[in-house]
Amino acid sequence: MLIAHRGRAVPVRTLTEEVWGSAPPRSAVANLRTYIMQIRRLLRPLDRPQHIRLTTGPGGYTLDIADHELDSARFEALAEKGRRASARQDMAEASQAYRSALTLWQADPLEDVPQGPVLRGIAEELGEHLVNAFENHIAAELALGEGASLIEPLRRIIRRHPLRERLRSQLMISLYRSGDAAAALTAFTDARGVLRRELGMDPGPELLETHQAVLRRAPSLSPARTTAGPTARGTDAPRQLPRESAVFLGRRPELEQARRALRAQAGETVGAPVVLFHGPSGTGKSALALRVAHSVSSAYPDGRLYADLRGGGPDDRTLGPTDVLRRFLKALGVPGHEIPDSADEAAGTYQSVLADRRVLIVLDNVPTHCGVNSLMPAGPHCAVLITGIGAMPMLDAVRVPVHPLSAAESVSLLAELIGRARVTAEPGPAAEIARLCQGNPLALSIVGARCTNRPDRLLADVADRLRDPEQRLDQLQVAGLTMRSGYTLSLAALPRTAHRHSAAFAFRCLGLLDRPFDGQLAAKTIGTTLPDTELLLEELLGVGLLRSVGREQFDMPVLTRLFARELAAREDAPS
Repeated sequence: MLIAHRGRAVPVRTLTEEVWGSAPPRSAVANLRTYIMQIRRLLRPLDRPQHIRLTTGPGGYTLDIADHELDSARFEALAEKGRRASARQDMAEASQAYRSALTLWQADPLEDVPQGPVLRGIAEELGEHLVNAFENHIAAELALGEGASLIEPLRRIIRRHPLRERLRSQLMISLYRSGDAAAALTAFTDARGVLRRELGMDPGPELLETHQAVLRRAPSLSPARTTAGPTARGTDAPRQLPRESAVFLGRRPELEQARRALRAQAGETVGAPVVLFHGPSGTGKSALALRVAHSVSSAYPDGRLYADLRGGGPDDRTLGPTDVLRRFLKALGVPGHEIPDSADEAAGTYQSVLADRRVLIVLDNVPTHCGVNSLMPAGPHCAVLITGIGAMPMLDAVRVPVHPLSAAESVSLLAELIGRARVTAEPGPAAEIARLCQGNPLALSIVGARCTNRPDRLLADVADRLRDPEQRLDQLQVAGLTMRSGYTLSLAALPRTAHRHSAAFAFRCLGLLDRPFDGQLAAKTIGTTLPDTELLLEELLGVGLLRSVGREQFDMPVLTRLFARELAAREDAPS
């Protein structure tokens, strides 16, 4: 634990829970001090400046180790050297760097170390880095023209990691280069069987593309030996994806629909597949998109681009497509002085750069009426994931609606956020909190953060505060997170037409209704004609401020309604 967190203080509580679990014995802290004393005694001969030092502070215990003393740090440095060499197309240097990195490993990460939950996570992360380095080493060897010599090493690691599609693809290429196309096709059949049996999924884009290439005996599979020496415009493949949310529950249908859409067009001579996650504010669209992005990232070795367009905030700080274009071109290695001033010319350069690359693009918080077609790659090898409140009817995309969580999922999320013990101790109040939060992940996350700040507070007290409509939105804010800001963004996302202010007024009026309504009742409440009302309803539906609950029947979610009433009290009160 101390080595894994080198240079950072590890709290005593974290150490005791790692060693003894969530219910450590009373002697745990005293035993821990004894262990620390023994470790210090062992380290004393090495306790020299710039080497290894174990210190105690208010935050816990800190172990300082120079990078050159730690195999994992040396491994990361060599792997980074390999990545940079690959980006320069210097495959000989890349192969050597990765080979040197891999020789530092004698066994699986932390193989002979007892592991609690933290160390298990660290071991998994180190194992992922190890397999990534192996894959990158094989990729460099393939680029240098190797084939048959890679078959056995690949088979050995596939036995340990049977679901790694990139390894399976590399094995197929190696078999094909060795002159055994039939074995390459058999390897694909084996891979497809394992994926269907273990995950219920078909192969992804990279494996499907390799399969098609073997079937048509594509020249690209032949061993075209690459020389050392960088390209004129070498740069690291951009890896801009933010980290995934540590807590993610449910969404299996949405995940599978998105992955299926990405697989459907793999290898086809059409444009890049585009998946749009849309739904009301706070429903977890960004977390879902990032979960999909990370799960398919290995199929896009030439880069993962990410931009948060900040979706039409009230301060008009929205990034435009041209701003994003320029950022992406720089990330893809185009020097700033070579990026055209003209938006059309910049879009053309963008298409040229992406033409032969496999790049995943994530556009987060895209305003409903923002035109992002210039950011859609024309070729079939890239893919785009978009999140936004509205369904963006003019965009050619597979649409994945993101709805609130079910009651059971909401309670499970709350348990993950505040600890299962608290939810188990008060199941009734926990279910009430989930109901009052309307299955909205953002609302539940805010409640979770507040409960974490107050571990002594009963969930029954939290539920009581949320039960009061006058207090509910006040309770749903913490440390810069607030439900109100999400609704404000939705209002700001209304189309900038003559109807915009009318739609905002209609929103405030419809918030006064406590039951589902049809167009006639809406028109009467707003004070407009039925045709005008239908236009307003469509606009509010488009930004997630209303929902359709039946044929020509509409409803406003409770939390949204509370916000509408707040606005009405403030803006429509008699002066």
